[in-house]
Amino acid sequence: MPIVLSASRLIQPLSRSPASITVIDAEMIRLSGARTIVDILRLVPGFQVGRLVNGNPIATYNGTSERYNPRLQLIVDGRPTYVPLYGGIPWSELPVALTDIDRVEVTRAPNAATFGPNSFAAVVSIITRAPAARSGWFANTEAGGNEFRTGTLTYHGARQNSHYRVTLQSERDEGFSNIPDRERSKLASIRSHWQINPVDRLAIDVGGVHGGHTELDTVVRENDLVGYTDTTNAYTQLVWERARAADDSLRLQYYYNYFDIRDDTTTTFDLPDVTGNPQHAGLTIDAPVNRDSRSTRHELEVQRTKRLQDNHRIVFGGALRQDSVKGRFLFNDLMTRYVATQRIFAHSEYNINPDWLFNSGVMVENNSLSDVSTSPRLSLTYRHAPGHHFRLGYSRGTRTPLLLEEEGEVTLEYVISNGDIVTDQFIVNNGNIKRETIDVIDIGYYHTNPERNLSIDAKLSYHDMKKLIGTQLLDETDGDTFDQTARSYRNRFNYSFSSLELQIDHKPTEHSQFRVAYAYTFDEDPTLGPRGLLPKNTLTLFGGVSLRNDISLSSEFYYTSHWIWDDVRDKSTLNRLDLRVEKRLRLANLKASFALQAELDLGGTVDYLERNKIEDLYFARLNIELP
Repeated sequence: MPIVLSASRLIQPLSRSPASITVIDAEMIRLSGARTIVDILRLVPGFQVGRLVNGNPIATYNGTSERYNPRLQLIVDGRPTYVPLYGGIPWSELPVALTDIDRVEVTRAPNAATFGPNSFAAVVSIITRAPAARSGWFANTEAGGNEFRTGTLTYHGARQNSHYRVTLQSERDEGFSNIPDRERSKLASIRSHWQINPVDRLAIDVGGVHGGHTELDTVVRENDLVGYTDTTNAYTQLVWERARAADDSLRLQYYYNYFDIRDDTTTTFDLPDVTGNPQHAGLTIDAPVNRDSRSTRHELEVQRTKRLQDNHRIVFGGALRQDSVKGRFLFNDLMTRYVATQRIFAHSEYNINPDWLFNSGVMVENNSLSDVSTSPRLSLTYRHAPGHHFRLGYSRGTRTPLLLEEEGEVTLEYVISNGDIVTDQFIVNNGNIKRETIDVIDIGYYHTNPERNLSIDAKLSYHDMKKLIGTQLLDETDGDTFDQTARSYRNRFNYSFSSLELQIDHKPTEHSQFRVAYAYTFDEDPTLGPRGLLPKNTLTLFGGVSLRNDISLSSEFYYTSHWIWDDVRDKSTLNRLDLRVEKRLRLANLKASFALQAELDLGGTVDYLERNKIEDLYFARLNIELP
């Protein structure tokens, strides 16, 4: 039975987890042919993935999201990756190579009790390969449709009581063929583990990505109001752990993150195209946009795991965090703004008897932008018979307002060729933003049959979201002399809906595996339903089989009924078939594999915007491993 850590910070089998968790291991990632980290999430029930442009991918759980989704948490080797600048996850500039991932654990429920704010709808936890898991060189290269190119080189080495992993990667992608949405990135990372003595271990991780992508905000034609965004995302992580036993450990973690955006462009438009007024014929307008901005994060966390009795385990701890954000584009000044956060957490796993298990947890947080918040989680699991577990759970998630939402002032000045200057206000500071909350009640069923290598995870959930933050058009603003379309952030929406999820994993033989991942949403409240932000049906079918002569075949079918991303009005749909064949080669000490993959549109697919041209794409991948 799979063992997970993400739900409660305690090592647990899936049947004892307080929430439904989807596990995607390295073998499934390889067979799926995923080219980016965000693509892996298509294998999870209830997840939708889209791309406003190629360099701006987005993932959401049960819809209700826009291009910078602040309601999803991504953890990599224990450190959160969402940035305080825009609040979302920088999927295109994550300092993680796909080939370094050992497994992905997705908690399909709010988990603020474990990981704090932004663990709102779901939590994605990536665990990369330990440096000692391999030895020698590993190289990967892939090329295909729309000039996609990537190359990765990794080395696993050892020295006395330490092991280390060094990874270098370069990637480029021209994106959709009908728009100029190119993407570039160069990655470097070092991960090292040092076993100081039998109980003490020190881990040091350093890495970063430098690259960029094109963001298109269409004004009146396919033109760039926001041009090429040059981005740097770097981190340092130090972890000291003293483990006397599996349930007796002390862990101290410090991490630092630096996120920098460079984007300073001026775009010229014909004024009649912008205003629609023929009297402006012959005049042009210059729109300078300087989005240069920077954010940093320091966090220190301590965690203690302890077994109180044979039937009772706990984990508890606390953390201090400081975020800083600076950017004239966001705040109309050059001040550096700081957010200080303090939090404490505790989790308990208590076996009432051999058939009943009670999980509980709570996170209490104080944030300088808002009041103290409490995020609890409760779960009661009943083992009806060997392999049959029923769970009743409740969890609350919170999301602290971003500095952009609390203090944002986004204003641009345009210069008309006749010498006039006009002011265009996008965001006006409204202040007084409250935390978002989500309360989820779920009934789960987990069945496992080791003899048949079969597991079934079913869940019925009710979701209640309060005080969701969004922008609202202002009636009139004195400072906007251009188009009077200024907006301000406010707590605007309360949504509720229900969902049914099913995941079936089956390995009928040693050389084959299959997955069904399905989600159905229903009972939307009258506010949410007409907006179309939730897809009714999300389905993934995955299968892989190894044949003789070291050949493997795999395929995925992805289907999502129509839904709308919250910052556009076009209806998105997904109807795609992926096919993959791989041949493994062995020459002396060299291990290699060569794969061909096709991503085929079955008709009707719309990715975020109808503008984005969907095509059949083909790729080739070569892996080489040397001892």
